[in-house]
Amino acid sequence: MSRFSRLAAFTYPRVGQEELALVCNWITWLFFHDDCWCDDSDVGEAELAQFHQSMLGVLRGELPRPRDSSLLHMLADLRRRMLGWADDEWMARFTGDVDRYLQSNRWEAHNRRLGVTPPLAAYVKMRRYTGAMDTVFDCIELVEHLHLSKAVREHTTVSRLRLMANNCVCWANDLFSVDKELLEHNTHNLVFVLRQEYGLTLAEAMEQAVTMHDAEIRAFEWFAARMPTFGGEMDSAVRIYVAGLRSWMRGNIAWAYETPRYKGCLSMRGCSPDV
Repeated sequence: MSRFSRLAAFTYPRVGQEELALVCNWITWLFFHDDCWCDDSDVGEAELAQFHQSMLGVLRGELPRPRDSSLLHMLADLRRRMLGWADDEWMARFTGDVDRYLQSNRWEAHNRRLGVTPPLAAYVKMRRYTGAMDTVFDCIELVEHLHLSKAVREHTTVSRLRLMANNCVCWANDLFSVDKELLEHNTHNLVFVLRQEYGLTLAEAMEQAVTMHDAEIRAFEWFAARMPTFGGEMDSAVRIYVAGLRSWMRGNIAWAYETPRYKGCLSMRGCSPDV
């Protein structure tokens, strides 16, 4: 329906079949969570927070009960498969990134309940987390079997590239999803935020969002061309990692043009009776 397998193939084009299946299932889990518990949901904030704590518990090794949500059982299976390649450091980092994603979901849900469109600075900062991009960028290291050192991963240039790739994917998604979110009355979209911030028409706000997105791509390529050397095998790993970031920037757009998800109010809610 939404062709999530195509998104995975576009964004992880160099990985093996088992690795691709894992990231495809993680991407699908994220969309189910967003649609069933966040974007389309009338779930209360307290219930959402409690469910999110259960999710984090599963990622830390707790087993879901038989009567628990299908999402928790899916998450337990994903964790089991991730541990086939992940070490403790990667799993802790991934869990922390999932936690930040879930926190940002609750921030957005609170705003929607109050009918608030956030200011531009707040939105841009939080959009880096609501898109769950840090989790899928973590997966580049996992499924490409890379071992970036903490110093390399946190190097100014590498972390800057990760942030710019995150912005590019999220802002592109906002542009593609304008019609869908108009139907859903969801104002958490860069276009709507720009319209409010600067008193623009919808067309002017879309043009401004495109300008921001394209400038971020140019900045990404400028920094990527000036990557410092880390020596030997680490340089090779960094090149693969940056190629993975670039695959997400390009592959997400290729998928957005072909998926029916952004061509109307298409949601995953209701696809499973007990999610």
